[in-house]
Amino acid sequence: MARSVAAGSSQAASSGSSAPATSSTPAAAPAVSIVSGGDTMGDRGVKAYIAAQGADEVFAGIAPTLRAADAAWVNLESPLTNTSDPYPGKDVHFQGDPRLAAGLADAGIDVVNMANNHAVDQGQAGLLESIRRVKAAGVKVVGAGKDAAAARRPAIVHTSSGATIGFLGWTDIIWPGYEAGSGPGVATARTDMSQVTQAIRRLKARVDYVVVCFHWGIEYTDMPIADQVSEAHAAIDAGADMVIGHHPHVLQGAQLYKGHFIIYSLGDLVFDHYSLATGQTVLVSAVLSPHGVKVTLIPVYASSNGIPAIVTGAAGRAILLHMQQISTPLGTRLKISGDRAYVRSSGA
Repeated sequence: MARSVAAGSSQAASSGSSAPATSSTPAAAPAVSIVSGGDTMGDRGVKAYIAAQGADEVFAGIAPTLRAADAAWVNLESPLTNTSDPYPGKDVHFQGDPRLAAGLADAGIDVVNMANNHAVDQGQAGLLESIRRVKAAGVKVVGAGKDAAAARRPAIVHTSSGATIGFLGWTDIIWPGYEAGSGPGVATARTDMSQVTQAIRRLKARVDYVVVCFHWGIEYTDMPIADQVSEAHAAIDAGADMVIGHHPHVLQGAQLYKGHFIIYSLGDLVFDHYSLATGQTVLVSAVLSPHGVKVTLIPVYASSNGIPAIVTGAAGRAILLHMQQISTPLGTRLKISGDRAYVRSSGA
């Protein structure tokens, strides 16, 4: 787990070795490794599992992979609070076990995105409590905050090599009243993509690498809609090095665009479910460098009560073949070798 700092720090750590005094050319940033995971919530079957086994056990099957990266992050799909104050008029309310905050940190997760359609399920007070609990555990939050400025604020991770990684989170899926304004809420994208691209450009000027999360798309469909594609491409055009998508509850395809990696949906990581497709996901293990990106897809299956584990053999291959099938129409060919799938940009 890398050392994380809030984006408000006055100075990002310098990256790489200092250039010789006779040269004005800056040193290239060191490569960084980032692991991205899917939708993670702490209610229903997961809450029951935490009560019986403890929060650390939720991630036991994937924690070594998360901890090995310079930075790891997931989409936190539920507030973590003991206070029940369901947002009026909404059909589905999550209330995650607060102990999951420590479980996230212990598993090696550095950042969570909270820009999604469940973050305010227990009201604005529940959202703020959740943010406090997650931060107190040592995990940074993007995509939600006490007001619009806080919700749009990035998190920055400083790696042991000196490289810096900036994270941003946005949602297209918004319940009325959940958007941050003068009060607490989440950061929204589709209504104003210009603010997204501006935020990416500002962050890119401060860090070596920028990774962006979008909560978007149509549930239970394995291909992105046009808005997802255009927003992902706009993010990369603005300076993002990788785009990670969530919300559909199933996997969607991967794409290389201008040498940068996009996965349109990672499906569910920690989430109870009742179908094969919603239990299947991958961890995206990416190495970003000035020369491009190398990505390894690691197949994961979540039990019916939502507890993930890396899978091998026929079960793992089925997930990777599915990813290969749904990525081909997006122009990306995944190479499957053993229990992993690989994609890299030219030059990486």
